[in-house]
Amino acid sequence: MQKPGRSLQPDDLLHTQDLLRRGVIPWEDTRRCASRLRRVRRGSYVEESRWDELDDEDRFRALVVCTYRSMRSRPQLTACWHAAAILWELPVLGRWPKHVDVVTDSSAAGSSRLIRRHRVTVVPEPVELRGIPVTSLPRTVVDLARVGDLAAGLVTADAALHDHKCTLEELDAEVAAIAPGASGRRRAQLAIRLADGRSESPGESLSRARIYEFGFAQPDLQVPLRDGRGIFGYSDFGWTHRRGEFDGELKYVDPDTVWQEKQREDRARRAGAPSSRWTWRDAFAGAGLHDRLRTDGIPRSAAAWRRWDPVRQPIRTDTHFR
Repeated sequence: MQKPGRSLQPDDLLHTQDLLRRGVIPWEDTRRCASRLRRVRRGSYVEESRWDELDDEDRFRALVVCTYRSMRSRPQLTACWHAAAILWELPVLGRWPKHVDVVTDSSAAGSSRLIRRHRVTVVPEPVELRGIPVTSLPRTVVDLARVGDLAAGLVTADAALHDHKCTLEELDAEVAAIAPGASGRRRAQLAIRLADGRSESPGESLSRARIYEFGFAQPDLQVPLRDGRGIFGYSDFGWTHRRGEFDGELKYVDPDTVWQEKQREDRARRAGAPSSRWTWRDAFAGAGLHDRLRTDGIPRSAAAWRRWDPVRQPIRTDTHFR
């Protein structure tokens, strides 16, 4: 999703002592009908006008940062799951939570409304990001793959691989470290086995998960479009005699982009490359994507999907996961 305004900045976060120095009593201000402040959590605020400009991702980032600013336990607890993902700047599928997940040993006290503790026998060695201890990036990816469905696991894993934030070998090592029979082990194994760094957006990762779940043949990714003048673009998905395109909403905001997309599509048709196209709604609910692929003759296959080979199938260097 496109951010409605400027992303969260450190100066946006106002704390009680900062406000008191300005002569503002925050707990009185927030009781007013026309309050100028939005409370993120006790002791931390953002100006109401600024809060309205932030998307859900930045609002959750504010919650995580403010939670650690007020955390009194020493050493601080290690952020995990979505809290670690937001600090690693990894995308997730679905909504950001209203609490901060942390990992701790089995002797820790219970959770609270804003902090949810996950007790483990061995606490992973944290990595410090912006002064906050977090689980390593490969551990964060695998943790999210354990607790989400296949689509959620692919969205995060694909992004980490596409932006070269980790390697398949590092993800495999984290999966191998999960105890046999542990919750979510099989989900993580499947998501990491199917992860592919060539995917360029959450919508493409979501679509690939649905294609797998529905039993359609495995598509190739980022398939070059060629005609007599050479390569003129890439298709998100490709099967024999058919290509697939995920239509993200951002592609059609700018009129010039609309025109370029039309020119590309016309050229692809002339080159004999018919397409199946679908939207976020089709892929998220699933039924629309299933019906589109079935109607367009995409074959089903019981063959196991081949694993992505980063050497033989390199990531395009001119794109970022978006």
